[in-house]
Amino acid sequence: MKNKLHILLALVILLCGTARATKRTVLFIGNSYTYTNTMPAMLQAFAAAKGDTLVFAQSDPGGYTFAQHSVYAPTISLIFSQPWDVVVLQEQSQLPAFPPAQVDTEVYPYAHILDSMIHANDTCTQTLFLMTWGHADGDPSNCAFYPPICTYNGMQQSLRESYLQMALDNHADVAPVGAAWKVERDSFPGLWLYQTDSIHPVVAGSYLETTVLYASIFHKPALGCTYFDGLAASDAHTLQRLADKVVLDSIATWQQYGHYPYAGFSYSASGTSVTFTNDEPVTSTHNWSFGDATSSTSANPTHVYAGTGVYVVSHTVTTACFSETLTDTLHIGTTGVSSVLDAITPIRISQLGGGAVSIEAPIVNAYDMLDVYDAQGRSVGHYSFTGNKATLNLTPGLYIYNATSKDQGLSTRGKFVAY
Repeated sequence: MKNKLHILLALVILLCGTARATKRTVLFIGNSYTYTNTMPAMLQAFAAAKGDTLVFAQSDPGGYTFAQHSVYAPTISLIFSQPWDVVVLQEQSQLPAFPPAQVDTEVYPYAHILDSMIHANDTCTQTLFLMTWGHADGDPSNCAFYPPICTYNGMQQSLRESYLQMALDNHADVAPVGAAWKVERDSFPGLWLYQTDSIHPVVAGSYLETTVLYASIFHKPALGCTYFDGLAASDAHTLQRLADKVVLDSIATWQQYGHYPYAGFSYSASGTSVTFTNDEPVTSTHNWSFGDATSSTSANPTHVYAGTGVYVVSHTVTTACFSETLTDTLHIGTTGVSSVLDAITPIRISQLGGGAVSIEAPIVNAYDMLDVYDAQGRSVGHYSFTGNKATLNLTPGLYIYNATSKDQGLSTRGKFVAY
């Protein structure tokens, strides 16, 4: 069985993923969907709050299409102004949803022209297509012309298909903002993302755009960021969770054609033997450090640990253009599953309603950090204790927590249900 958290009767392994601080240079080419609410600056501040650095430039005149950008001198000048790590391409909001034959002639050729310019400037730049969101009520002005876009769902599906096709055609990646937008609409309709024009985003919409771009560019969970841009913490946490779920749970869907590596991994365990499986969607070389002075260059190695202890496991993936490292703490113990998950611990769980949970330690500063996982062992978030308390905003369900002290390492863990 392969899980991020895999517990055996004689072995407990806990992975708490971290990654090195990252700097990315990013050029945004789009229109009002990019510049509304100063989204690139929002992303820069979000990244900084997560310990990363984003240096950006943007070319985004209102309503501009790829065709217009392909002959627009300021856009062309910016493309060739310096080597970029990532160039984000965002098409006019309606065009990619139009009939396939029209998209074939009015969108795809110009996406390719821009991508060709990007790689003429630097072959290592990763083109990232920003999948936009459907209008709140579809596209009534073009509904009679093309019935599939009469509704939000129909318009969103057309946008999804077109952006994925652009990624395939150009060996590029996708930032699935529109896909996350749909999950948000379906699951949290009370958190409205549109301005009164039913097209452009309010701050919450741009924040969701930001969190998806952060996860797509930096390959790190958005959840746990303390930068909210004026949103309520509960709303910001909801949008962060959505971005992580859509991007990081399906990275092979969105980043299967480019050359941007992803160092995420999962594992299965039997006894003290651990098999690591990389989640890298593109061809890369691999370097594993198991934390016990041994290493491997296998894509999916199996390693046998000599005994119990805490080991730092690093996975580095490298392409011709990029390298990325994910470093996790691996705790191998001898405590059985029942005593780990069901024992009475000094942590007190308080239900606050609507998925909100307070986790309280009996002593102030007893613990520094709290890692939370869902029932499938996937990381939900990395939280800080304020005094002796951490407050979480979760989707109702079963969760596993691990409270850690920087002085004592792994201290206590248990399970709870959020209502």
